Amino acid sequence: MGNLITTKEYEVHYYEVDCKKRALITSIMNYFDDVAIKQSEEGNVGLDYMAKNKIAWVLYKWNINIYKYPLHGEKIKVRTNPKWFRRFYAYRIFDIMNESGEILVEAASIWFLIDVEKRKPKKIGEDMRQAFDISENDIDIPEIPKISHIINKNVEKTFDVRYSDIDTNGHVNNVKYVSWAIETVPLEIVKNYLLRNINITYEKETTYGETIKVSTEVIEEENRIICKHIIVDKEGKRLTTAQTIWE
Repeated sequence: MGNLITTKEYEVHYYEVDCKKRALITSIMNYFDDVAIKQSEEGNVGLDYMAKNKIAWVLYKWNINIYKYPLHGEKIKVRTNPKWFRRFYAYRIFDIMNESGEILVEAASIWFLIDVEKRKPKKIGEDMRQAFDISENDIDIPEIPKISHIINKNVEKTFDVRYSDIDTNGHVNNVKYVSWAIETVPLEIVKNYLLRNINITYEKETTYGETIKVSTEVIEEENRIICKHIIVDKEGKRLTTAQTIWE
């Protein structure tokens, strides 16, 4: 498996926290995206390299566990480690630790490489393997739980895709889908529970000017609440499925 670890230090800013001074899940995900880009740039396979070669990394799955939220003003270290490549898929892990070395957040992710002109998967080349120190013999398969289908739609909301939602690939940034999903969670849950896990699968991209709909099922258990989310476009085509667990 890959041994390349990249670390970046952050201080949690006021605009990155919620009303209780805790880092937002979207801020946490932005840290992860940022440190992954840092690693790519340091390996000379960053944004300019990908634009020149007409390729891009597209996120397929996230599974994020939050044990303890970083707080406003807290200094943290965010780390990432690419673990394996298979054909056009890549598996990458992340974590966040505080100044005492305590792990606050852990995440696993699966990405795939695409040809941006054909919008089709592209086999990962030797250049990427060398940049990320990945051997062809690394074939461990990640375990990211599957998300079961929604049965009841307790909440539904629609959103318009704004220009500010678009990333360098010309499509909606992966974090925006999480913002939409969280917006459909009833306020009493958001205020009285902590988001402890988010599991998300990206199935289809969307772009500027589209209207999307989020449907959410709320399942109450003894000590936690599970919310299942589905995001579709205006034609009803599924874009993303997600599950959030609140305790």
